[in-house]
Amino acid sequence: MKKPELLNKGVGSAAISLAAALLLAPALMAAVTVGSSRALSRLVTPNGDSRNDTFVFQCHNPSELLVKGEIFDLKGRKVADMTLKEISLTDSYYKMEWNPNLGMRAAGGVYIYQITVGETVIKGTVVVIR
Repeated sequence: MKKPELLNKGVGSAAISLAAALLLAPALMAAVTVGSSRALSRLVTPNGDSRNDTFVFQCHNPSELLVKGEIFDLKGRKVADMTLKEISLTDSYYKMEWNPNLGMRAAGGVYIYQITVGETVIKGTVVVIR
């Protein structure tokens, strides 16, 4: 049985194929939840159709602690800072967002997110599919 190729030739040098994403999906899609904080969209398809174009992490922050979100590549290099998308004061949720098309356009592939809420650090993976 032939293994799926990790790189989708002809679409971009670092584009990850859908077959590779599906192969990795069980490990990547395991919910990363700390308390009521969780990743809302871990497979990102930034093609401008307004569906799954960005990565969003929802933080439960009833103490209104400092919230910081960062994105790293698999070599540990910082790719981007996440931005505050929304604060819900009624239920104490902060939504942090990363748009792979802003700044230095992120190539398709697997990235590590790190969310810091006060002293708590939450890490996980996000996949950009181009």
